[in-house]
Formats: sequence, structure tokens, C-alpha cells
Amino acid sequence: MAASLKDQIESLVSMLNSGGVIGIDIGSHSIKLCELGGGLGKLKVDRFAVLPLSEAAIIEDEIQKFSEVADTVKELIRVTGTKSKNVCIGLYGPNTMTKRMNVPEGSREEIEDHVMWESEQYITFGADDSRIDFDIIGDNEGGGKEVFVVAAHNELIAAFSDVLKEAKLNTKFVDLNVLALSNVFEEVYRETDGSFLLLDMGASSTKIVIYKRGAPLFTKELPIGGGLITEEIQRQMAVSYEEAEDLKTTYDSRGNLPEEILNIVQSQIELQVSEIKKNVNFYITAGSAEKVDQCFITGGNSLTSGMIEMLNQSLGINVDRLDLFHNIKINESQFDLSSEEFSAIASIVVGLAMRKF
Repeated sequence: MAASLKDQIESLVSMLNSGGVIGIDIGSHSIKLCELGGGLGKLKVDRFAVLPLSEAAIIEDEIQKFSEVADTVKELIRVTGTKSKNVCIGLYGPNTMTKRMNVPEGSREEIEDHVMWESEQYITFGADDSRIDFDIIGDNEGGGKEVFVVAAHNELIAAFSDVLKEAKLNTKFVDLNVLALSNVFEEVYRETDGSFLLLDMGASSTKIVIYKRGAPLFTKELPIGGGLITEEIQRQMAVSYEEAEDLKTTYDSRGNLPEEILNIVQSQIELQVSEIKKNVNFYITAGSAEKVDQCFITGGNSLTSGMIEMLNQSLGINVDRLDLFHNIKINESQFDLSSEEFSAIASIVVGLAMRKF
């Protein structure tokens, strides 16, 4: 049904008085909002907040509790005090796709036709029902152009946009979280010669990005995350999900977990790191046999005790935390988080907020 004239006028007024663009990251266990100031090369975080979601509010990329998710977005707007109404929303999950491919030389229209035709064989959720976009990275060594293609199912875009609409916000940009991760990595470190492994380790998924030559070369999303550790504690200790979350993050005076909990956590970390290593090795052997020089990790699950040590040992490369403070101005006193915690949970939403520029 077409929007009424009143709705169209209200939408136009909202856009005209909307201020800048904010990033909103709707995850499976929490929602984050970020607003940036400054400019590229001199970014500063003006506003940031994170609020939790109840268990199973979102499963994979499907919103199960629409009202709760919309109300949480509204509360984030309230607590941050942002006046911006335009949003860059991040998408993820099985209804998204990325692909770096080579196409013949030609005009942009000819390249677009080739991309749309070739993308059909890669989009498992249906090219006709998806939004497809691409960016020309540069010339291919063997001739033609190298392009980076992204796609998302229309229903996924609509579902997340409906949440924003319910919160009186406008979907200005639609991004993929793996691209937001790549963009924030570029902004923070600038020196991006080499091949890098980027891991966003969240509650319900781990996003893998192999970054090379100014763009993602390979992306993969694995259904593993901190939530699986919580569920295993819940199962073995016969406690509620909330109690298991507390047990996972409750340390003694010496900064150690109880031995019984530590054993569960370490066992789960080993399984997750093994899965990550398997997928990275698959890329190296099935791809161009290019090795990865360094790994940067982020996401709430990256803070799990023993995670970075296990990754260092298993991957055989230097593993560091992605540090937003390296090149972005952040007033720590403004947020009740350490620099390490902030960088871990805010990397994706900062990348989304960067679309403002």
C-alpha cells in the first residue's frame, strides 16, 4: 500500500532535520549505537551505547521479538541523546554474500551486467530476490577488472529497516558487518600492506575476513561464538542462561575463573579455534596459496579468557586485538568500559557509523 501524503511529508521533514548518520549494530544478544564526529583520519566517538537483548530475541538473522528489538533501539536513541535520524544498519548471516571476482574490461554498465549475470551462481538465497551491489577495486593483473560484490536478501533488508522505521528512524545506508569490520581496520591502522586475518568474534557467530590489497579477499561467517560457551556452562552446571553468563565472567581476586568453569571455557575455545583454523587453511590451500601475515581480533567473545593465547598458538601468526584507540579519539571517561572492552564490542558499529563520511 502506498504511503499517505501525511506519511510522505513526515518522512521528508524527518530527513531534512535528521542531522548526520549514526551506525546501529543489531546483534543476536545486544544492540549498539554509535555516532562519530571529525572526519576520516581524525575520527572521534561522540556518542556510543550498548543495550542487551533477551535470549532468542534474534536467532541467526531473524528477528523473533520485534517489539523488544524496536524498543531497545528507541532506548538507545534516548540514552545517547542523538538527534540524528538517518542510520547505517549492518546486516549479517546466511542471507548475505560477498565475492571478489574478475570481470572483463568494459564500461561500468557492461561490468554491472557481467556482475549481475555471474553473481546468480553464487547467491544461494536467490539473486532475483536480493539487492546486489559492487565496487571496482582496480585492474586485474591478468587483464580486466577486479570487483568486490555484495548481496543481501530483500526480506532481510526489509526486516531490519522495519525495526528502524518503528523507532522513527530512516535507513540511509545498508552495509554488511564484514565490510564495516574491513573499513574500521583500514581507518585504524592505515598501513595495510600485506595479508591480514580479521576475526569478529561475537555471541552467536564469528566473522572471518581475509584482507588484502585494499579490500576483503575472502569472507566467511561461522555459527560459533560466546553464546555456545554460555550454553555449555548452562548444560553442565544445570543453571539458567543468565546464571551461566555470570559464571563465565566472574573472576576471583587473582583474576582467575573457578577451575570447573575454566575447563568448560577452555574446551569450547579449543573447538572454536579449531574451526577457525580449518576455514583459514581452506582459504590458503583452495585460494591463491597466499599466507596470512597477521591477525586482528575483535568482538565480545574475543575477550574470553584464554582466547587470544589459543589463537596465537593454533594459527602460528601474531594475533593482536584490534585497538580503536590507535587512531580514533575516544573519551574513556564518557563510557563505563576499558579501552580493551570498548574496542572489542564497538568495532563493527564504529565501522557502520563511518558511512557518514
